[in-house]
Amino acid sequence: MGHIERVIFERMRDGDSIRFNDHQYPKIFEAVSRTIRLSAALNISTDIDQISDRLSEIIGAQIDRSTWVFIQFYANFG
Repeated sequence: MGHIERVIFERMRDGDSIRFNDHQYPKIFEAVSRTIRLSAALNISTDIDQISDRLSEIIGAQIDRSTWVFIQFYANFG
């Protein structure tokens, strides 16, 4: 059976060391750029529902409507 390579995010989650010259490293830059764009959209949201929707998109899971996040919101990739 052939070797199935784990994606870089699985390796990061498992605590593996990731080198800058890893051939999957550009995926990190893509994710960071996406999160920066979504964070900017989050920070100009005008109501609680919009904030919840945009934060849900950032984390990839639905935020419970009972959760309130007050903007300005800042996060690093970690």
